[in-house]
Amino acid sequence: MEKRIHYLDWLRLLAVFLGLVFHAGRPFDGWPWIIKGPEIRWLTYFNEALTTVRLPLLFFVSGAATVFALRKASAIAYATDRFKRLIIPLVMGVLLIVPPQQYIRRLSLDSSNPQHFEGSYGQFLIGPWWGDGSFLFFNLHTEHLWFLLYLFYFSLLALPVFLYLRSPLGLGFLARLETWFQAAPWRIWLLVITPATLGALLPLGLGSHPGLAEDLANLGFYFELFVLGFALYLRPSLLQAIFGQRRQFLLAGLGLILLKAYFYSSVLHRNLFVSSELLPYHEVYWSLRDLAALSLIFAILAYAHRFLNKSSGFLDRARHWVYPFYIWHQTVIVVLGYFVLKLALPVGWLYALLLTGSLVVTVLLSELVQRSAVSRFLFGVHHKAQPATTRTSRTSESN
Repeated sequence: MEKRIHYLDWLRLLAVFLGLVFHAGRPFDGWPWIIKGPEIRWLTYFNEALTTVRLPLLFFVSGAATVFALRKASAIAYATDRFKRLIIPLVMGVLLIVPPQQYIRRLSLDSSNPQHFEGSYGQFLIGPWWGDGSFLFFNLHTEHLWFLLYLFYFSLLALPVFLYLRSPLGLGFLARLETWFQAAPWRIWLLVITPATLGALLPLGLGSHPGLAEDLANLGFYFELFVLGFALYLRPSLLQAIFGQRRQFLLAGLGLILLKAYFYSSVLHRNLFVSSELLPYHEVYWSLRDLAALSLIFAILAYAHRFLNKSSGFLDRARHWVYPFYIWHQTVIVVLGYFVLKLALPVGWLYALLLTGSLVVTVLLSELVQRSAVSRFLFGVHHKAQPATTRTSRTSESN
């Protein structure tokens, strides 16, 4: 029986935790969001840095975890498992977890805005959310749960590639690739440069549709990361070339993320993304983002492998929080933030209170999910967390 790769569990926790840190800062950064408070200028740049790595890391680790989900499963069993783990939590979340965010959004609008709503949550559900007599569930949104939907799409789209890679032909290709990397370790940098180049080339020809170009660049890059995570962990010896250059990846990632932040703040502010004339600048921005993301991901993998590849009682418990934590966190932040922002406190205290409070509440709700088989099913949790006395080594689970 194969042992768990403990540092991947730590990285899954890190990725969803960074999502909470990012969204807890959204009320105080310079971008529009569901709720807004006084601006903390450094948070705009901090969140810009977080966007570089948090979702790319989550998609990469999801691809790595897919190795274990697919290793002994047929294509049909794998697709069925993905449906249970992703679509059922998505539908549940859209119907039960996301609506409070829409309610708070409508409450927070200026009274002159026609979308402004005043009333109880129950009135909102039977009114605007139900459709106000026009369209059923007019206020139905995925919000942050879009990740589950796209991960499901990616899982199915990449399935033929995964089936090839785990076949004798695919495994032979990965073996030859490993030999090629070992012959000249610098070649491992092509795993950074190639996806970034493809991500920059994908939107070409869409200058008149900047929104579509941005979406294509984002989703194409995330899909590449998902497949790359699978390929590297299907043949883990490929990772040795990455682990051996962890310092170089770290230095490159930090330098690139600083350059990206400068480019964002001084050349291409986010509110200019609507201009089709700026597509060449966008290409530079996306290239810097992708290069920084992959460099940092490889550095994080290497240092996590060195320092975090061990189990703990906390990890054995917390790894079951990943799905519930992700599903709960943004709604907790929005609802709690609506009340926190009304407090007469310095803005730094408001941010600290929202960050700490949302972390505590989200962890408690994630742990509460463990108490019922029904809630575990709805939140995509396959196994109940076991007490330390009965915990045994299990095969690594999928994301």
